[in-house]
Parts: sequence; C-alpha cells; structure tokens
Amino acid sequence: MTIFLTGISTVEAESSGDECLTAVIEDISPSSVGMDEEFTVGISLENCGTRVPEEITFEIISIPPDIIVTEDLVAYIPKFVYQGSERQLRYHMRTTPDANPGPHIIKMKLTYGNEDAKRTTYYEVEVVVTGEHAEPRISSVKTDPEYIYEGDTVDLKLGIENFGDAIAKSVSVSLYHEFKGIKNSTIGTLGLNGTQTALFKFKADSSGELEIPVIINYEDDFGKQKDEYDIKITVLDKKGSLNLASVKVDPVLPYMDDTVELTMRIENSGDRTINSIRVYADHPFKGLKESFIGTLDPNEDGPAVITFIANQEGEYEIPVTITYIDDFGEEQIETNISLIVMEKSGGAGMAVFVLIVLAVIGGLVYNNYRTKKSKDEIIKQLMEGGATPIDKKEQ
Repeated sequence: MTIFLTGISTVEAESSGDECLTAVIEDISPSSVGMDEEFTVGISLENCGTRVPEEITFEIISIPPDIIVTEDLVAYIPKFVYQGSERQLRYHMRTTPDANPGPHIIKMKLTYGNEDAKRTTYYEVEVVVTGEHAEPRISSVKTDPEYIYEGDTVDLKLGIENFGDAIAKSVSVSLYHEFKGIKNSTIGTLGLNGTQTALFKFKADSSGELEIPVIINYEDDFGKQKDEYDIKITVLDKKGSLNLASVKVDPVLPYMDDTVELTMRIENSGDRTINSIRVYADHPFKGLKESFIGTLDPNEDGPAVITFIANQEGEYEIPVTITYIDDFGEEQIETNISLIVMEKSGGAGMAVFVLIVLAVIGGLVYNNYRTKKSKDEIIKQLMEGGATPIDKKEQ
C-alpha cells in the first residue's frame, strides 16, 4: 500500500497575524496491504504559523467502498496548547475481502480559525491496494474416441488449471469451431493450483488438421479477465478397413476325415497401409487355426490359408477374427464362415459320383496318353533323321 497526501487550501476570511496549520503523514503500518487486511494511517497536525491555531476540525469526507474506517470520521480540537505544538491522529482501516487492487482515493478536510478568519484545506490520500493475478490455463486435452474420424461424435475434455497467485472466479470456457455441438462450459471457481474439467461434445463432420481457439473468461483481484489459447485436433477422413473379400474351401464339399484347405482373401479397402494382419478361425477340427498375412497396402489383398482335418461331420458356423495394426493402434474384425462336412457313405449316390469322377479321370488319362504318344513318335523320327509325318504325306 502506498499513500500520498496532497492538500488544496482555501481561505474563507482574512485573518490578522500569521495563523497556519498543516496535515502531514506520520506513518503507515503496514507499508503494503492486500485485500481483507487491516492497516493504520497516522496523520500529524503541525502548526506552521506564528499564532496558536484554534477551532480545529479534521475529518474524512469521502471513503472508497473497498476501505472501511473503524475510527470516528471527525476529530475536533478546540485549540493547540502553544505555538510549536502538534497533534497526532491515527485512523484504523481495513480493506474489504473483494477490494479491487489499484489506487483508492480517501478525501479529507482540515478546518481551523475562528469565525472572523476560517481556513479550510482539502487533502487526498491515495491508497494503492496490492493484488494478485489468477492464471487459468489448459493443462490437458482428451478426446473420446482418442482417434477421431469424419462423422464421429466426440467428447472433449479440457483440464483447466490455475497457475496464478489468486483465486479465479466465475471461470467459463468457450470453443470457437464450426462443428455442431456444445461449445461452452462453466467451471465456477478455481482455487490456487486448482484443476477442473471443462466438458464439450461435438460432431466432427469434416476432416483435417484443426486449430481451435479456446477462450477462458474469469475474474481475479484485478477484475474481469479473458485469455485465449489454441488446441489442435486431427480429424481423419476414414479408417483403414479390412474386408473378407472371398472364401474358398478345398474340397468344396469335404467328407469326414478329409484334409481341408480353407483360403480366405483379405482385402484392404481403406486408404492407409495396414500392418501385422492375422486371421484366426476358431474351428473344432484338428489342424491349424491361425494364418499370418503381414502388411497390405491400400487396395491390396492377400490370402490367409488354414489347413485342418475335418474329423467331424455336420454343419458349422466358424467364428473368424481378423486382427491388424494401423497407424492408430490395434483393431479387430469378427465374422463367420459356414462349412458343411459330409458323412462318408457307400450308397448308390456315392457310386454314381465315383463313376463320374473315374470317367473324367479316364478321359484325362486317355487324352494325356494320345498327346504323349504323338510326342514320342515325333521325337523318334527326329532322332533317326527321318521326315515328319507331314513330309511323308506330301510325298
């Protein structure tokens, strides 16, 4: 607290002789004061003339609302005892709990002299109340989901922490973006080193690297304040996506105890490279259940081959889990594959099927035999130096 004492003198009537009285600051205790603190102001009335002043009145005529005076505002002194005497006045004061930091003016008036010659001097005491600044800042940014894609509804949490030396009151946080959603959050009061969370919700309907202005409004010892910060949020255009493009079972209709080769083609239909692709088929048979593909670039596909022995007949819905890692962590895709395992049978239907297969095989063998025999004759004639069958025919 700093105090300055200035005075302006007015003369109401001329007096005979040299009559003079002045007010000066004697002491200030303590020398610095904040809000809701007590202090005293000592003022000394000193005779500065050759005559002894009389009919002295010193009074406080104006007090700021932030300061309370606990003494009587008017002090009356009939007459100084002798020419060089002084009179001390001490005022006990205090600042209010919500006092505004900065200068505060206390106005005082000194009046002395008899009715024939009365003098009045006005004084102003400037009291500077010290204060502290609050400093609410963004301490953390969290989104749910953690990785945001175009079209996602996002829960945004901003941790707001007070790094200042004063309490932050009436704290509110506002976002300035073009998305639809909740853009304002009221926190209330933030104590020293206090932390609270401002909650927001919006729909990310466009992708890109976004820089969102954040405005924090609050009040501290110096009144209403406004600070501006920026947060950065990335909205992705779409996820890397794997699809089960095709399924092949060899044989198509396996019989019990057949060795089955299940081939699933996995396609990357997204726009990002996907790594560490694994396919797990939870079948009940003896054999392999997992196949590792590795990496697939955008619009690339690869086979996952699983071999097993179909040692049980029946119809099955086999759960298939595809796990992979893209730029943003591990993901899973779950689906099902239908499989029918036939029971072995020796009936007429089976016999017809076998005959058809044998006939096909016989035709293939005969065709292969004719082709092989023709090739053997050509090779034999070439080795003997003879003509080809076409040459003989032309002769």
